[in-house]
Amino acid sequence: MNAHGKRQKFGDILVDGGLITATQLQQALSHGKERDIKLGEALLALGFVNEVAVARTIAKQLKIPFVDFDKIVVDPEVARLVPEMVARKYKVIALGKRPGEVLVAFADPLNIFAADDIARYVADKVVTCVGIESQIMAAIDRFYASHKPAATVTIEREVEEESAAAVSVVNDLILQAVRLGASDIHIEPTAENMRVRCRVDGLLRSAGQFPLEMHPSTVSRLKIMSQLDIGERRKPQDGRFEIPVSGRDFDVRVSILPLNSGEKVVLRLLDKSQVKIDLGNLGFEPGHLKLFAGHLHRPHEIILVTGPTGSGKTTTLYGALNHINSIEKNIVTVEDPVEYELTGINQVQVNRKADLTFANTLRSILRQDPDVIMIGEIRDAETAEIAIQAALTGHLVLSTLHTNDAAGAITRLIDMDIPPFLIASSVGLVLAQRLVRMLCPLCREPFSPPEALQQEMGLPFFDPDRTIYRAKGCPKCDGSGFKGRVAIYETLPVSAAVEELIMNKATSHEIFRQAQAEGMQSLRQAGIAKVLAGVTSLDEVLRVSLDTRG
Repeated sequence: MNAHGKRQKFGDILVDGGLITATQLQQALSHGKERDIKLGEALLALGFVNEVAVARTIAKQLKIPFVDFDKIVVDPEVARLVPEMVARKYKVIALGKRPGEVLVAFADPLNIFAADDIARYVADKVVTCVGIESQIMAAIDRFYASHKPAATVTIEREVEEESAAAVSVVNDLILQAVRLGASDIHIEPTAENMRVRCRVDGLLRSAGQFPLEMHPSTVSRLKIMSQLDIGERRKPQDGRFEIPVSGRDFDVRVSILPLNSGEKVVLRLLDKSQVKIDLGNLGFEPGHLKLFAGHLHRPHEIILVTGPTGSGKTTTLYGALNHINSIEKNIVTVEDPVEYELTGINQVQVNRKADLTFANTLRSILRQDPDVIMIGEIRDAETAEIAIQAALTGHLVLSTLHTNDAAGAITRLIDMDIPPFLIASSVGLVLAQRLVRMLCPLCREPFSPPEALQQEMGLPFFDPDRTIYRAKGCPKCDGSGFKGRVAIYETLPVSAAVEELIMNKATSHEIFRQAQAEGMQSLRQAGIAKVLAGVTSLDEVLRVSLDTRG
């Protein structure tokens, strides 16, 4: 017996799956008995089946996952949870971990002795997968040959073919990036080598250097994974692929840009397990969260989120959509690109070649009986006008603008020649945001800022019992002193007084001052609140909030 119910013989599974006939099974059994080989080997020797067909059929019949090693990244540290002798004996390899579980690929998942033996070495629950025997053995050769940390990305490993080396490099880079919590991987040729950098918590850091000869095969490997033209080296290309890493599924967006020295590749890593974004975890102060959530339940208005590229605007919008998503609401988005697929929400990808622009898509969306519309970005007056009309006709509209602060979003719309009375009537709330790195809780150290810095940051007088911290660095945070990021927000509700300023075409500075008088906290002040709470450092707030007003 096993976890899948009554044990079924290997040959019967192949017959039931239509892979071989009963006659061929008997021939293979006789062939195997004569030569003292297993049934699978006999079937392959007779040419009745191939490895892929056998593995896929077993997976289908047993209702367990099939693993294609060309499309996954194996975590070397997890692989070595199972001793090499055991892995070779049973033709198995551990692939990755997720909470409470270890994924293990078996060439023969019906071998109950293998499952029992592996359970002795793996503390977590073993999730059985089916793999192709030759791929499993090749992975065993690769991952047990070297015990170097996967984060040390080198090309010291000897390989038989250049393409095999490229596969290994790409897998190691993606695994390293996932371990670091990186959002992007940059692969670029220089005069001397192929340089790799990862963006971690918003900042690029070195992730290794490779021989320049590895660059063409590495780029070709990524093009193949992304289904791009490997022969095209003169034009930019964009693609994507999906890949599981350590039990988590990632959507990888690929951008290739021709340089004078070769092609630069940037990979954007999107963790599908992070799609369910909770507004309460983004960084809102309790009062601001209540204000934002209240506006999300109002029709007839636009909510704008502003900030530079990479400031977390899309994450905030996705969190807002998750917050209001229900069976009673028809929610439609138009995005460029669609970063994550949200369950229960209709998402449209902009496609300019097909004339599927923001404005044209919005017109079509309005004929789809929507309740809530999310526009990835308002880039022009035409899109702004349609968004405003949508709000005025009873829809909740969420979108983004590239402005430095919340008040600047109002003047940006005025600069687009949108009539002020339409802006005042439709815009209900504007958020400006930035992302600050959070101090590593294991190594942060107390800090007494100089008086000049206190004055520059607008800090209050310090209570003797209040402690603020700065970054130090330890192995857990890879020496950076920071681990993860959190948003700081400037939240500007459009009050009656602000509406009047808009009608009079007031400057953004005047709107900002009015909002502050009504209790708005500036980005700088929001950052200082995080400093006083021990979440981030003064230097980090100074880096992201070039706030001369607050």
